[in-house]
Amino acid sequence: MAKFDGKYLKGLIGKVVVRRGKKAQIIQTVPRDVKQTQATKKAAGVFGQGSILAGTIRNNLYALFGSNYDGEMINRLNTPVRAVLRQCYNLESEQFNFTEDSFSRLAGFEFNSKSLLINQLWVQPKLQYSDNVLTLSIPETQIPAQLKFPATANICKFTLAVSQIALHDGLNHDPLVRQIEIHKNQGFIPAQEFSFDVADGILCIAGIGLNYFALNNDVKTVINNKVFNPAGIIGAIITDGTFILPPPTATPNRIEASPWQPVFNMKI
Repeated sequence: MAKFDGKYLKGLIGKVVVRRGKKAQIIQTVPRDVKQTQATKKAAGVFGQGSILAGTIRNNLYALFGSNYDGEMINRLNTPVRAVLRQCYNLESEQFNFTEDSFSRLAGFEFNSKSLLINQLWVQPKLQYSDNVLTLSIPETQIPAQLKFPATANICKFTLAVSQIALHDGLNHDPLVRQIEIHKNQGFIPAQEFSFDVADGILCIAGIGLNYFALNNDVKTVINNKVFNPAGIIGAIITDGTFILPPPTATPNRIEASPWQPVFNMKI
């Protein structure tokens, strides 16, 4: 029911609402309740889980890019992660079914579109998995032909990071990080392999970040910034088997905290 206050009508008249605006009276239809179908609700759930998973990946690989990512990075990573979850979700069983290469489309993702990793590192690192060991191989790299240095930089720190996520259990492992330091005048980097022990039945994502410095008189000056920070994902693999949460590690004096922690609201 609408009421007249001496100048304006206010309230509900049939299927319209009458209210006072700043300069005039406004008449609009009554908002309708939109009922979501089960399919719509499920799609929204998958969408939300994609955002949670992408956020976990970003946190795990933070050592590669820090705060020096481009303004669209978060949405750019959300998009392929959500696409993978939609592809792997079975509407009838309401379950996610993943294979070893389900997340392979994440390979080549760049954390800063203004300074691509592929434009600084002109060799192709490889990610391989066998018997609970994830191996990141970097072929022999010539300097400066295959590893580019900014004009003012003479040191490059390779940062390698591995994310481990137990998707069905909603658990996340502390990131695994390795670093090596490269000097511009050393000529080349020998072929190297970096091995990481990983669990059964989990999502592993590996990436590389390049941090450059100018070293003068024993003082290091950071070169990387918001518009120059090459870092990207090298590959993503689902390991064999079924994840089993290992028991806490006990020492004579205390029990070590588990490297596996729950991810808030992850239900994959």
